[in-house]
Amino acid sequence: MKTTIKIFLCLIINIIMILSSSAQIRVGADAIKEKNKDFFTTDEARRIGEQVMLYQRISGGWPKNIDMVRPLSEDEWKVVESEQSHLYDATIDNNATTMQISYLARLYQGTGDERYRKAFLRGVKFLLDGQYDNGGWPQIWPETSGYHWHITYNDGAMVNVMNVLRDIAEENEPYEGKIVDKALRKRAKKAFDKGVECILNTQIIVDGNPTIWCQQHDSKTLLPAPARAYELPSFCSHESIGIVTLLMSLPNPNERVKKAIHGAMVWYDRYKMTGVRIKRTGNKHDPDCDTRLVEDPKAKPVWARFYDLDRCLPYVCDRDGVPRRSLQAIGAERRNGYSWYSGNPARLYKLYNEWAEKNDPGNKKDINLETKGFNESLPKDFYTPHKYAEDFDVVVMSGENIQSAIEKAPEKSEKPFLILIRKGVYEQKVVIDRPNIVLVGEDRDSTIIRLALLNSKPTITEYNGKPLKYGVVELLDGADDCIISGLTIYNNYGSTVEKTTAHQMAVYGRATRTIILNSNILADGNDALSLWKSGGGMYYHADLSLSCAGVDFLCPRGWCFATRCKFLGDGHAIIWHDGRGDKSKKLVITNSTFDAKCPTPLGRYHHDSQFYLMLCKLSEQILDRNISYAYKDKVIDPCPWGQRTYYYDCVREGGDSGWLSNNLKDSDGSNLQYYNITAQWTFGNKWDPEKRIRDLWKVLEY
Repeated sequence: MKTTIKIFLCLIINIIMILSSSAQIRVGADAIKEKNKDFFTTDEARRIGEQVMLYQRISGGWPKNIDMVRPLSEDEWKVVESEQSHLYDATIDNNATTMQISYLARLYQGTGDERYRKAFLRGVKFLLDGQYDNGGWPQIWPETSGYHWHITYNDGAMVNVMNVLRDIAEENEPYEGKIVDKALRKRAKKAFDKGVECILNTQIIVDGNPTIWCQQHDSKTLLPAPARAYELPSFCSHESIGIVTLLMSLPNPNERVKKAIHGAMVWYDRYKMTGVRIKRTGNKHDPDCDTRLVEDPKAKPVWARFYDLDRCLPYVCDRDGVPRRSLQAIGAERRNGYSWYSGNPARLYKLYNEWAEKNDPGNKKDINLETKGFNESLPKDFYTPHKYAEDFDVVVMSGENIQSAIEKAPEKSEKPFLILIRKGVYEQKVVIDRPNIVLVGEDRDSTIIRLALLNSKPTITEYNGKPLKYGVVELLDGADDCIISGLTIYNNYGSTVEKTTAHQMAVYGRATRTIILNSNILADGNDALSLWKSGGGMYYHADLSLSCAGVDFLCPRGWCFATRCKFLGDGHAIIWHDGRGDKSKKLVITNSTFDAKCPTPLGRYHHDSQFYLMLCKLSEQILDRNISYAYKDKVIDPCPWGQRTYYYDCVREGGDSGWLSNNLKDSDGSNLQYYNITAQWTFGNKWDPEKRIRDLWKVLEY
């Protein structure tokens, strides 16, 4: 009996030891990050190693964001094998290539299998061959394009490469022994040193003082460079953490390295933000998900991810590439889907104090996490944009005539004619009859153009010999490239003259490349915002509040992109589109909200049309039914292309019956992803309205 008990106890102890050992070994996709030496003697480690080698490109590198641990079927194996010749996706982004190199090195050390060493060496050669003469690395090579050419610090890409090469040069685990010969270690050391020079040469210098780095730098000029639309050239606090950490790890730093570290830490201390913290509510895909920067006097310091290069002020950015000062000024998708603020730079303070005491105590900078951040000394209205008369060609004061200002513009101007309209109520019709007019209100809620007009009872029918039709603001043929911003435009016929919801347009246009931003578009009747260029025009809207007592109050003919808009209906269908004559015509609405005073249809059509709604939120007052043909008792147009309504990540309070499900795959672009649906995509790359907005942001900023 005692013998049996002893055997049982020994068995329990062995099981516990096995479980304890196993608990230290990663499972699933993370197994590729494993460092436990025992794991690399197992069959599972070999199985993963075979797949890692399978994914390796002929260039020696690996693609990113792929689970290389998941067992592949025979058919999947063949597909991956067929992709080995790809030259355009091997990268160092998101730990790609450096992660696989480490795994194969550990697997070789655990098995002695020469195949793993050869694959490892091909990976190292890929890193060495990819380095620019200036010491930097692109994100993707050998075939690359766009921002991937830039020297890439984003997500620690270049720092990860340099750490691997240094470990190889210094024979650190797992690169010790015969896995690398002396010649390759020497080459790795040389590449690392060149990388340090590149880091020092790309550090942003302001008034002779070194600061921090951008996420990426131009491979030729070394200047800060853009990447994705919302990643502008900037001071980047997040990516600079890894760079400063690497520099502080250098033994016997020279004076230039010391100056670089001191300068970066002075910058971090000067531009920390205190008394605020990030507050997140809801889960990522919940309707109530939100991210805000809120006041909290007890909060630990945070840093914005990006600070602009002009004034070193924090900014956030949507996919339109326009820098904004507030999280609430960008759409929910980017607001909740990107790390705009972080407290991570705080960990540099302890490292710096220890480094400075050891390496340069005489020049140690006085930095302190407990002192107030720069944001607490700014005036309350510091981020509120102001409109200055000297930035405009003409200024309209309250009581003056807006039309007179427009008439001062050249009849055919190739450059924008800038008109500032001061706060006030302007009871007048505005006719835009020439190109490149930019109307900017001083304040969208206090600069009001208002008039009572009914389409069927026109009272103003002619301007300078040209026939007029509809709208409080009317854009005539040829009034192309117009921008309207910062205004309330209201057709109030139904509430001041006659109680009716018949057609009462606030804005009507027959021009193309029309931009309307940061405005309230209101009407007491149908078709509040009607841009109807003959044959179809191109229109761009952002940050509009649209309210209409009638039907179809956003009703473009042609191509239209609208983002961050608020729609408030009143029982009649809200959106409408006319896409006749060209299957590519479409109405795209992103990051917008739909609400209503009573149960209201989302939209309708009675001509061929195409709708894309992405990342939109619908209240329960929006009826649980899809956009559909307008009439049941008649057919105005047979619409041979049928119903074309596409959705991505839209939600309705109270749920929906299935029509709101993601269905981009059903569109003509079967591989279409939501992030590809941009303004430029909408307009077939024929027009970039967001670049025009950025170019004029000095006067448009809101």
